[in-house]
Amino acid sequence: MSNDPFSKLHAANTEVPQITTYSPIAIFYKQKIGEKVLYTKVQDGEIVAFEDEEYQALHKNQNFELMYVLNGELTNFIEDKEYLFRAGEGCLLNTQILHREILSDGCSVVFLNLSPALLQELFMNDCGEGPIFQFLRQNLQSDSQWKRSYIEVTPCLPQQSAGFHIILDSLQLEVATAKIGRTYFQRGLILRLLDALENTNLFSLQQIDLDLSKEAYLVNRVTHLIEGRFGNISRKEIEAALHYNAEYLNRLLKRQTKMTIAGFAQMIRTQKAQQLLNTTDLTIQLIAERLGFSSEAYFYHYFKKQTGLSPNQYRQRFKL
Repeated sequence: MSNDPFSKLHAANTEVPQITTYSPIAIFYKQKIGEKVLYTKVQDGEIVAFEDEEYQALHKNQNFELMYVLNGELTNFIEDKEYLFRAGEGCLLNTQILHREILSDGCSVVFLNLSPALLQELFMNDCGEGPIFQFLRQNLQSDSQWKRSYIEVTPCLPQQSAGFHIILDSLQLEVATAKIGRTYFQRGLILRLLDALENTNLFSLQQIDLDLSKEAYLVNRVTHLIEGRFGNISRKEIEAALHYNAEYLNRLLKRQTKMTIAGFAQMIRTQKAQQLLNTTDLTIQLIAERLGFSSEAYFYHYFKKQTGLSPNQYRQRFKL
């Protein structure tokens, strides 16, 4: 990307490229279109776009980076490990993490880059106490540069949060404007965005230690895949995604959680059905469709077997 006007790559004392934006806030969009990628940068009151080959070199960012998949899926190589991210999922990386992304055809993804200086300014008033804010505070400390971890973001329900997308779109508009007062709006929206990520009705957050053992890493990937698909995933699909024998993965999961892949998937699927019944007004038919059941009748049978109540009975008893 030597012609990329978005950023500068610095080798300094290492061969690893570092992406520098020279701005407290920058938003980047990537969309895979055939063999090319459409790059769009929103920064300092300007929007710049161009089409180019996909940049696939391992690199670090000078700023903290929040990646969020808008459509499709991508493979993210974080340090020496491989992760699959689908629409509605994302991750928050500190400045020390090596990474690169490969987008599937039709995938679109947004990257929000926030400078350490900006985050220090935002945290002067001690905003937020959840895992996102704790992660950022820890990594802003000068003695934390060695930490090899990141935050993984997974949607709680099989529907993207309209409120989260409204905040993201509003932030883009404010970063793209040159109007007076924009910096105040931008900072407020960043805090609201981080706070939305910590809403347990919208997202599930997990801090991933990159120095995990192979067994712990694989168990984490299995549970992530099951939770990301809301329990609607087979052993063969997990085997294909992780390139490990399904029976081997099943043994690892059972050793750590006392549950088989089928049992864990069943538990997650039931929990998501309960959450949709409790927190939304979706019809039973739509809930069955969102969770991948072949029919509403099969969902009724499945849910009653798991909980002892029909979906309607459960909703009447526990609706928030």
